[in-house]
Amino acid sequence: MTGDGSARARSYLGPGLLLVLLTAVVSGVSTYLNAFAVQGTSSDAFVTVRNVSVAIMIAPWALAAGRSGFSRLSRSDLLKLVTIGLLGGAVPFLLFFQGLQMASQAHGGLTASFLYRTLFLMAGVLGVLWLRERFRWWMALGAGLLLGGNYLLMSLSSPVWSDGSLYVLAATGMWAVEYAISKRMLTTLSAGTVALGRMGFGAVFLVGFLALSGQMAQVGSFSVSQWSWVGISALMLALFVTTWYSGLKHVDLSVATSVLVLGFPVTWLLSVLLQSARPTEVVTLGALAVVLGVVLMVGLTLWREMAGWIARSLRRGTRPLRRERES
Repeated sequence: MTGDGSARARSYLGPGLLLVLLTAVVSGVSTYLNAFAVQGTSSDAFVTVRNVSVAIMIAPWALAAGRSGFSRLSRSDLLKLVTIGLLGGAVPFLLFFQGLQMASQAHGGLTASFLYRTLFLMAGVLGVLWLRERFRWWMALGAGLLLGGNYLLMSLSSPVWSDGSLYVLAATGMWAVEYAISKRMLTTLSAGTVALGRMGFGAVFLVGFLALSGQMAQVGSFSVSQWSWVGISALMLALFVTTWYSGLKHVDLSVATSVLVLGFPVTWLLSVLLQSARPTEVVTLGALAVVLGVVLMVGLTLWREMAGWIARSLRRGTRPLRRERES
């Protein structure tokens, strides 16, 4: 990479990390809301309608951001986008929600949730081995804190294994692979192109599955309240994919997926504030461990890049105000 190219890449590290942090907040809020959104509905029908809605929502942004790139897509690029849609926008959503339902019925919901939180480990391994991302010694300590913090957050005393747990683990592995492929694709394609590939092709696969499994009638049985939840969940997912792929384009996969773990403390905090959940010392310690783990995984240099970018942006924003006062 040339000196100019390296400097240009560094200039996007700050906003990239900020976008991933926003994604983690969105993820935490979405997890909290989806617990209410899927109640009383077919999870397959809910996921399909929601993901189709998301594909429609992000299409204008994706087409505007990548209008020149779409015309240059090769057959190989299209095949990879279809793969991203299958592995990221279709099959894992079906497995994840079905797995959570099965695991909860077997009293293993916490175990399944913990397995999903290992996404950063799977993606991190792929980032280091396949994408050749650098691994630093303090990242191992950060990873340990993230796992330990998640364990404490759920107060998981005895894991309960079930078929649902395996479904969730399979979905987590698929998302890790999809994120790795997406990260590679983002070196040449816009974030909007990759995001639309994931949600657009994923929606096609989901609609096909719903039709073949004879569940299309489930969509027509949604109540007004359930349609409202579909809209809320779709809006949150649209915000997630927009910020996630925009940030992932500029931040290492291992770092970005580690930041996503912050979504769990966000969900926990919402339950404390809105449902009067009691914040025990153990759970509070778990949340602090996750935050510290993310701090270590990101590293001091990247935190400085983000802080510097925010400071520069604020200075640029206040210049017009100063000029207006002086005049």
